[in-house]
Amino acid sequence: MYTGDDFHYPELIRGDGVGWSDALLGIFDPLAPAAAAALRALDAGDAAAYARILEPTLPLARRIFAAPTRYYKTGVVFLAYLNGHLAHFRMVGGQESARSVPHFVELFVLADRAGLFQDPETAAARMRCFLALAAGIV
Repeated sequence: MYTGDDFHYPELIRGDGVGWSDALLGIFDPLAPAAAAALRALDAGDAAAYARILEPTLPLARRIFAAPTRYYKTGVVFLAYLNGHLAHFRMVGGQESARSVPHFVELFVLADRAGLFQDPETAAARMRCFLALAAGIV
């Protein structure tokens, strides 16, 4: 796995059908649950399930890596925060401010559509806190 094509990863991961896969992706962190399930399906020979699992993650990946691409880590960290893996949404050098509030809202919606929240209630509560802070309510 050696490439970083975060827009066409389903094809790259699926490989050539004889065991060669060509993917190493920055997007794997927020997609980990879906990627693991998709790889299990592919390993079991169920290419249709593989595609069905990864397809809803593509809009999220494209949004995370939207220009300027160098800020993709902000989206990765934001989703880790929403999923309860971090106690806060703060980044070195204030990079949490590298993207707009509407960008984060879209990430939340797309991650939810892709079924990537381990605990949707926690994610929603954290999103409400994020939005309240952004609006200056807290």
